[in-house]
Amino acid sequence: MQTFLLYPEWFEGDRIPERFVVSAELRKRLREWNQVWETVLDPVTEMRWPDPQIGRTWIAEGEQLVADLQAELGPGLSVVGDFVRYAPAAQVVGSAHERA
Repeated sequence: MQTFLLYPEWFEGDRIPERFVVSAELRKRLREWNQVWETVLDPVTEMRWPDPQIGRTWIAEGEQLVADLQAELGPGLSVVGDFVRYAPAAQVVGSAHERA
């Protein structure tokens, strides 16, 4: 069985290869989800959500996208999310010196 990893990345186009038949609505949601990663988390300057709730919402949407993508692609392909490292709980909140 083939595996499709869903993770955010820098790109201007469609996240899903054309050979996969996926609805226009799901493709749109995937682009919007990725755009939040690019513009709100902005991992180039600093990997920190401006508000942890935004990050939790983004993770939840990613999990829903994995489920929806799996439903549309069917059982012949395994869809796996690879974005938990961007969860707010995984963020380092200052150094020990800054917290003292």
